[in-house]
Amino acid sequence: MRNRMPIPRLAAISVMPLALLGATAGTASGAPAAKAAAAKPAAAKAAFGLDATAYRDTTGRVAPAANVQTEGFSVRTAPSGETAVVDDSMASEGAISAANPHFVDLAWKTYSAKARYTVFRGDTVLAELPAGSTNFRDTTVAPGAKYQYRIVPQLVGDTAQARTFGLQVTVPAPQRGQSDLTAMRTSATSRAEAAAAATTTTLTWVTFIAQKRLDAPLIPGTSKPACTYGKGYAFGGDNHGFNWRSSSNRTAAHAVITWKSKKVQGHTSIGTTHVYKKKTGKLVAKRTASGSKMQVRKLGSGSGYGDIRMVTHATNPFCSKKLPNAIDGALQFKIRSNGNWEIRSGNHRQMPSHHIFIYNGGRVTDVYKRKAASPWCLSGSGAVGCQLANLTGYTGRYK
Repeated sequence: MRNRMPIPRLAAISVMPLALLGATAGTASGAPAAKAAAAKPAAAKAAFGLDATAYRDTTGRVAPAANVQTEGFSVRTAPSGETAVVDDSMASEGAISAANPHFVDLAWKTYSAKARYTVFRGDTVLAELPAGSTNFRDTTVAPGAKYQYRIVPQLVGDTAQARTFGLQVTVPAPQRGQSDLTAMRTSATSRAEAAAAATTTTLTWVTFIAQKRLDAPLIPGTSKPACTYGKGYAFGGDNHGFNWRSSSNRTAAHAVITWKSKKVQGHTSIGTTHVYKKKTGKLVAKRTASGSKMQVRKLGSGSGYGDIRMVTHATNPFCSKKLPNAIDGALQFKIRSNGNWEIRSGNHRQMPSHHIFIYNGGRVTDVYKRKAASPWCLSGSGAVGCQLANLTGYTGRYK
């Protein structure tokens, strides 16, 4: 995905505990936008399972096979004799994909022998599978297309170990005069080379006030100021929209991932709060809130991936600490050198605006955008329109 917003929640869910989801898509009604696919004959059987990386390696010598496989891609021939590009970058999470110019196979680890799953491609329901299913073949693919699949459990019985899987797949596309095998080898190699080319990648989460000025809030239901400065005063905003180049923000958290060493460097900052006299526009005071609760740290890493935790937190230094007036949010983020990313869990208060993006090799990819709900979210009213926004389940690609 290039400079596109991902589809949120159930429209693009990665691997996560179902306890974190507010709704599931066990049927088409679980995802309102889903369009049920037309009735079809019995589905073709998938040939590639979770053990696909043990199948015969036919990656060839287009590029060193070891380099290709290090990034999670290889060309494999199944016992059935069929060949496909296997992406095992999500194997540790319990899911795998295999792409051929004529089909895509999906395989996953089930949480129960009786578990039933619904398979989505984008917002379309491809199949509602019988109990015990652990794989699916999509034969309605187009060469060169990029698809986002979701395998969503229909919750019945003990679902503590249930998971929803999200997989992004590129279908190999043979050029004129090119064999399917050559096209698959080329696809695996190009995707692996793109993944290996990145030396550093930066994940950024900023919050900002879009307005130039924002009236000082009052305590809800009263005429009393919620902050030191009330009626007749305004707080300075950042005066910009979702602009990754802007240096004016309320909070900023950056995680710089160096892929070779698996090192994560965290950087955080807090914007200074300015107070102005509305009548004259004169600056009357400024303070910078403490950044002691801001956090960026590595939770873990492995071959081609890193797990990162971010916390953004800052109070208005002119407002009462007795009110829930802090900018606040936290997330757990998995990012892979092959271009896949997923927000495993997280939420934030809906004030001010939030922007999460990835910078990689001069290209910026938006992960998440949320406009501020209301200034009252930071001044104590909290109830209407100020519920926590859920970050869980966003997935996408930055390459």
